[in-house]
Formats: sequence, structure tokens, C-alpha cells
Amino acid sequence: MAKKLWIAVGFAAGYVLGSAAGRAQYERIRSTAKDLWERPEVQRTVKKVDDFVGDKVPVVHDLGAALVESVNEPGDETSGDSAPKPTPPSRETAGPDGTPGATS
Repeated sequence: MAKKLWIAVGFAAGYVLGSAAGRAQYERIRSTAKDLWERPEVQRTVKKVDDFVGDKVPVVHDLGAALVESVNEPGDETSGDSAPKPTPPSRETAGPDGTPGATS
């Protein structure tokens, strides 16, 4: 019984220490990425690419802008877009293997 207790204590200590070290590394990477993104030369390049895509392929540009907007806006995930969700095929229209198609 004591052996199992020591194993549990070891796992708990490893988890706590690993979580703290992992969180510190995550914060370091996040901070570095944020600093890189905010550099003026990076933002100039982003603007050039955005302008190029907007000129050459406006539909893709508009879709990309809408995607970025939807990701950046906080909100309820259940009230997201108003596009209808696809419905699974019913038993009447599904084939024997469950794929859409005529029944046999």
C-alpha cells in the first residue's frame, strides 16, 4: 500500500512541476511571438500582402477578412454564423452502408 502511495505522490509532484515549467515556456514563446508580430517591418509586410491579395483576388480577401473578424470577436460559439448546418442523411435516403444515396 505504501508503494502505491509513493507512486501517486511522485506523479502528483511531476505533474505540478511539469505544469509550471510548461506554462513558463508557453508564456515565453507567446511573448516572443507577440513582440515579433508588433514589429513595424512585419506589419509593413502584412499590409503589402493584404493590399496585393485585395487587388488580385478580392473575393478571397473579403473571405479572409471575415474569417479574421469572426476569430477576433469574442462571443457565444453557439450563436456564431447564421449559415444552416448540414443535416445528416435520413434512413430513407441513406444507402445500406450509411452513405447518402438510394436505398436498396
